[in-house]
Amino acid sequence: MITLKQATFSDLENIEAIQRESFWPLYEKYQDEDNPYLDSRELIEERFARPTSHYYLIEVNSKSVGFLRVQTNAEETECWLGMVAILPQEQQKGYAYQAVRLIESVFKTVKKWTLSTIIQENHLVRLYEKCGYRQTQKTENLQDGMDLVFMVKAKS
Repeated sequence: MITLKQATFSDLENIEAIQRESFWPLYEKYQDEDNPYLDSRELIEERFARPTSHYYLIEVNSKSVGFLRVQTNAEETECWLGMVAILPQEQQKGYAYQAVRLIESVFKTVKKWTLSTIIQENHLVRLYEKCGYRQTQKTENLQDGMDLVFMVKAKS
């Protein structure tokens, strides 16, 4: 069982380390210039400072195993699930699934959730489909051998 803890500015060093370690395998595989592995500390801080941007640490037994970043609209009726980062040694344990379900319960007023992921990474697409997201559109040839799929989940 995991818990979510809203991150504070003092958590940024931990967030940056988790982000780099979590996204290194995808960067190594695709070499895409938009991979979060390449995000500068300044960019992470800038995102953290946005009033509608929210970071949550994913914890197991009070130990950080990852984090989520979400971006809401001002009314908090729509939300972009911008990042789910799980440390490589903690992946395939169901933490991402649990975290996505928990973050949706944190933002009770959100009616529409959106995200994008790499379509070639079948386990990621399946994860989000298991959470109730459906594919809406694809961006092909974003990078040689890498395409994005956009996904949405609407709540009534």
